[in-house]
Amino acid sequence: MTLDDFAFRLNDYVDDEGTTFDALVTENDILEVVCSNNDEFPIHVTMTDTQILSVTPLFSIAEVQPEKRDELNEVFLRLSPAVPLSSIGLQGDTYILFGAMALDTRFQVVAHELEVQAENTIDVLEAVEHLLD
Repeated sequence: MTLDDFAFRLNDYVDDEGTTFDALVTENDILEVVCSNNDEFPIHVTMTDTQILSVTPLFSIAEVQPEKRDELNEVFLRLSPAVPLSSIGLQGDTYILFGAMALDTRFQVVAHELEVQAENTIDVLEAVEHLLD
């Protein structure tokens, strides 16, 4: 499946809970996906030869109160195992929520994982909002 094919299927898909998707392939060959359960934080999806990667940028290091950075990192380390289907990381100077799936993962499973990642984004941000500027 190509990113264009995946975008087309996502744009027509409604899951059992009524979640819809707005997906668009960008100029950089990244699929930008907005889930109706979280329209503020798009998920960037790309495909490699072996997997589907999904990344949600959360915020930059500069948005963290400098004296709270160690606390933030500890909260993320403790929170990460409790966030299903997603991991927390640092890409450049941006904190991200990310996931990976096999290329042969069924479409409905990929859509579900994107929906969960969108929900996890809200949960993670609520857990650390007191540490941000």
